[in-house]
Amino acid sequence: MKRLLATGLLTIVCLALSAQRQIIVLDQETLAPIAGVSVRVDSSKVQKTDQNGRIAVAETFDSITFSHLAYGKEKLAFKEVADTMLMFSNGTVLPELVVTDFGPDLRRAMRAAHERMVNTPRPSSLLSFDLGDMLDKRGRRDRKHLKRAKKILQEYDLK
Repeated sequence: MKRLLATGLLTIVCLALSAQRQIIVLDQETLAPIAGVSVRVDSSKVQKTDQNGRIAVAETFDSITFSHLAYGKEKLAFKEVADTMLMFSNGTVLPELVVTDFGPDLRRAMRAAHERMVNTPRPSSLLSFDLGDMLDKRGRRDRKHLKRAKKILQEYDLK
């Protein structure tokens, strides 16, 4: 009985110590696994994904950073990380843009883009319930960014 209890306790301790989370890193366009992605969890040593794009990381952490030469760099908080990480190719990632002045053409283009965003229909009835949309953390983050952008555009319209 003591051996059984000791074996069970040892098994539980080993499982608790080896609690890891599997993440697979995929190309956003082709959904192909990406090998050799550098992954840094908090401030620990950098690890690389295997040929199947898989990596095992600690079960809990504060932040995780994914980087690859052919793809953009992405730093995410623990709450934003899912079991699958999609990375964007450098060809689709736009460089930083600095706007120094608002000309009349740019102002008209911004208003037109704003009107398109506002007038884009979004289903809101109970019949169009979308669980995937509710669980999409990046989608929620993008909607928050859209709200901020609308607020900034309204401030510029007042000037």
